[in-house]
Amino acid sequence: MLQIKSLFKSHRVRVTLALIVIAIAVVLSFFSPIKEQDPNIGLIADPPTPTAAVTNPVGTLQVQRSADFRDVRLTVTTVEEAGKFSDDNKRAGTYTVRVQVHVEPGAAVQSPVRVDYASLVRLVLPGGQVVAPKLLSLLAVVLPDQPQDGYFDFPLMAQVPLSSLTLRLGSDTTVAFSG
Repeated sequence: MLQIKSLFKSHRVRVTLALIVIAIAVVLSFFSPIKEQDPNIGLIADPPTPTAAVTNPVGTLQVQRSADFRDVRLTVTTVEEAGKFSDDNKRAGTYTVRVQVHVEPGAAVQSPVRVDYASLVRLVLPGGQVVAPKLLSLLAVVLPDQPQDGYFDFPLMAQVPLSSLTLRLGSDTTVAFSG
């Protein structure tokens, strides 16, 4: 024990030990998990949204129909049915109907308007069955002069003809996908 204490009194031994500790810290820092930086730092504009991959596509229907709801115009642009979409992690049915929408605030919208799409939006099937969405990509706030695009995903147990479906907003506003 006395020999170890006398070794630590030497300036050379202390410097050597300090260098060994620093070297170990550097080596460990290379193998530690790295916190990823935000990929948007330094970009002038937002990067483009990646396109979702579709597994087992069933059909697509161009709709381009609108309805006004609480001073907001909601336009159903496209409806797709598939087994799965790559950006949808919630598995609820055998098939998924994705309703692509464009939301445009009306001139009366002068302050943010909250729209609870999760409780308002329903898909009405041909037999009258009503399906709640399993995934929504729209923000629940509509801002003045700021349109937004997004989608609603509805789970289905079986394939249905897309033209026979209707989107219901609230209790009395509907957008038929055809006809």
